[in-house]
Amino acid sequence: MSYSDVFLTVKPIKSLCMWIGLISLLCTPLVLADSYRELNWLELLTDADREALMAQPIQQHEPEAGGARAALGAGRDDIYSNALASDVWQSVEVVEALDGERVRLPGFIVPLEYNDDRRVTEFFLVPYFGACIHTPAPPPNQIIHVTLESGYDLPSIYEPYVISGEMAISMTYHEIGISAYSIHADSVVAYRRR
Repeated sequence: MSYSDVFLTVKPIKSLCMWIGLISLLCTPLVLADSYRELNWLELLTDADREALMAQPIQQHEPEAGGARAALGAGRDDIYSNALASDVWQSVEVVEALDGERVRLPGFIVPLEYNDDRRVTEFFLVPYFGACIHTPAPPPNQIIHVTLESGYDLPSIYEPYVISGEMAISMTYHEIGISAYSIHADSVVAYRRR
């Protein structure tokens, strides 16, 4: 095998590697553009709020046990218990590091606004079904105000959805609740178990 035979064999391989490298370099932003940080609802709480929430006694729903508010500390003689229950369920404390993050988070949709085509364009994303509708609203740092310019055909409020978009720290006041976070949604898809 002569030098020219080796050169002719190596040159196409080198050229192919160069093209693969160039295409990989050019496509990297496209791959990264679709990358979102997977969040869970506890990550929206500050350390202090998470500790206070975990320290709460188990909620009682039976009337003879004093109802839900009694289980959260309301009505007790202990001033600290009353303050803790009140503060944790009304907290607007946020995790500043989430501001500007591209995130993906599952939850339930509480529609707020529709467009002329009856597509949901604004909603609260909440961690459990019935929040803000059938039960008292979660704390503001557990409600996310979501906007979606194109709207979304919401087939059911009884099913969970996954929202992807850029998180912002922004207070939104609505008659059914207050949110401490917002997301301008890139996508809304039905939740699927992995």
